[in-house]
Amino acid sequence: MTALVEVAQARVVYGTGEASVEALKGVSLEVRKGEILMLMGPSGSGKTTLLQVAGALLSPTAGTVRLAGERIDGLTQEDLGRRRLRHFGFVFQHYNLFPALTAAENVAIALDLKGVPAARRRAAAHEALDRVGLGDRAAHFPSQLSGGQKQRVAIARALAGEPDAILADEPTAALDSASGKRVVDLLHDLAKAQGRAVVLVTHDPRIVEAADRIVHIEDGRIREAAEHPLPAEA
Repeated sequence: MTALVEVAQARVVYGTGEASVEALKGVSLEVRKGEILMLMGPSGSGKTTLLQVAGALLSPTAGTVRLAGERIDGLTQEDLGRRRLRHFGFVFQHYNLFPALTAAENVAIALDLKGVPAARRRAAAHEALDRVGLGDRAAHFPSQLSGGQKQRVAIARALAGEPDAILADEPTAALDSASGKRVVDLLHDLAKAQGRAVVLVTHDPRIVEAADRIVHIEDGRIREAAEHPLPAEA
């Protein structure tokens, strides 16, 4: 499989002096097109930090990051922003929806940033909401949606721009089993039928079997990486 993102010996240090914390300690990772990669590990292990580095949301303190073969770890925030917009769709753990916008408007705003014309934005937003089972909630505001519905709006927003990669932090945590399966099926289709990369930070044992590769992180280091994992134990 072709590597979309290559992280090499990444270190991330938050803070300075005695108060500094080393969140990543020389981590290397490939994000490949056509696969579902899961990052797992205890809270505070560095999973989300690694996701942010891979998605050009955070520049490493040391190490290199290549996106589509081009080194990006030294780019300005403006340049990184352009690459994020072009290549990635993000699903954040706490939804990051705009409370004054409807579900459809929250999805469409990501397309507005890409310069998609208004009519196409509206059509794509409704199509994405249909894909996550929320076509009948397009005119609802976040305050009128459950936690699981908000998460699915966030997923629809990530899908709408047809990105090269979906990067998701705990995308099924707020979902019931049926909704979680729908989301995983969508992500599986993106990876297998459309050749996109999918990276999930997760603690959810219900979705482990969908992974092509699982990387376990602990104390800022990769402890184990497994291809084609065995089904999770009951």
